[in-house]
Amino acid sequence: MGCAGGKAPGYQLTSFLINEELLLDGGSAASGLSIEEQAKLTGVVVSHAHLDHIAELPYLADNIFGLREDSLKIIGARDVLEVIQKSIFNNAVWPDFCEICHEDTPILDFSSIEERETRSLGGIRFTPYAVNHKGTTFGFILEDSECALLYTSDTGPTEAIWRGAAEVDDLRAIITEVSFPNKMEELARMSRHLTPAMLHAEIGKMPPEVPVYIFHIKAQYGDETRAEIEALGEPRIQVLEEGMTYHL
Repeated sequence: MGCAGGKAPGYQLTSFLINEELLLDGGSAASGLSIEEQAKLTGVVVSHAHLDHIAELPYLADNIFGLREDSLKIIGARDVLEVIQKSIFNNAVWPDFCEICHEDTPILDFSSIEERETRSLGGIRFTPYAVNHKGTTFGFILEDSECALLYTSDTGPTEAIWRGAAEVDDLRAIITEVSFPNKMEELARMSRHLTPAMLHAEIGKMPPEVPVYIFHIKAQYGDETRAEIEALGEPRIQVLEEGMTYHL
């Protein structure tokens, strides 16, 4: 639905829809799905509290009001959910949809998850791992009965999630980030993101032969960053495209 590291025409903020039920981050939660599709979601798993990953959660809550019988679960680290509640759903910036009800049922249900605690929604198991980004940030390993997917969310060079990946059976794909071109490595390290060169070093930690999909490229450096990713000569790396469906 959205895989860019910034907002501009043709660039949508981070949201991945898994099996039409589970939303991974909410940057394009409302604009990337029809209202009927939004109402059918089982939950939204939030990696961290940065705006590009939560921007459309308020509109999602507004859109599904009155269209479902149960609360929509918003799942993330406790302090991440607290930030979202206090900064957005605070009855000043936006109504508190954890209090607003439809037939006595709150529209949203914030549910905290601990690192390496496995939960299930819509037939998908997901386990969070802390990654190297500003503020509390979780990447996730997601599994169903057939295969697994790894999503780092935003991260600089990291460790724990790659150790977790080594223990997963039938990992079919890795989604990780590159935000800046190589000339901006200092900024990338300071903000805890990756450049193509830093990604190349990170690949050595990943399970071999698993396809690697790239998201979060900054819009203003898109052409330069994509060219540097291609120049790595890694055949298993592919840059994600907006609005595409990928089958594992």
